[in-house]
Amino acid sequence: MVARIESDAVESSTHEKAITDALNAIDGVQEVRIENRAIYVTYDPLRTTEKKIEESIRAGGNSVTSATTDSETPGPVIATGHAATQEPTTHD
Repeated sequence: MVARIESDAVESSTHEKAITDALNAIDGVQEVRIENRAIYVTYDPLRTTEKKIEESIRAGGNSVTSATTDSETPGPVIATGHAATQEPTTHD
């Protein structure tokens, strides 16, 4: 899952570093990027939640002005259908 979080703190490189370090310390956070004045956090929803991510940002004295999460589901992509489960057969 990817959370997109807006915070006034991303305007300061000192705050950005503190936020990035705090978020990377959360078990389940896989990647933290700050782009276009927003924080993008890729995380495993089986190991952490968006709420914990937001709390980590607030714990550092920073505000969260908005937060959204994409609809990506956790876990591996599982192919379905006949072609995904069997080797091609030859006809003699």
